[in-house]
Amino acid sequence: MMRNLCLVIVLASMGCGGVSITPNPDPIPVTGKVTVGGKPVTDVKINFQATEIGLPAVADVKDGAFTANIVPGKYTYYFTEGKKQTSFKSIPEAYRIGSLDRQKEITDGASLELALD
Repeated sequence: MMRNLCLVIVLASMGCGGVSITPNPDPIPVTGKVTVGGKPVTDVKINFQATEIGLPAVADVKDGAFTANIVPGKYTYYFTEGKKQTSFKSIPEAYRIGSLDRQKEITDGASLELALD
């Protein structure tokens, strides 16, 4: 019985072979501008959630601008409260959660223009 158990364990561990882990590329600097109704957004956080390859990232939005280090890839984005809750109220409801209908490709030298209208 013990011999059969050992055989099962050995065979099961062999079946796990072939799995490879590919590391993410290094993060790159990304800049962007955010407006609502043509006016700059301030004191909120922009959140990037990878939809393919990448890692989550968060940046502060001040005076309509942000800078972040983000792993290249495809992302959805959404906004959360910053220091002032009143500023977050200006963000349209649709931009308070991520959406696969709203994705951005982050590549080297990316500069994003996000008009939340």
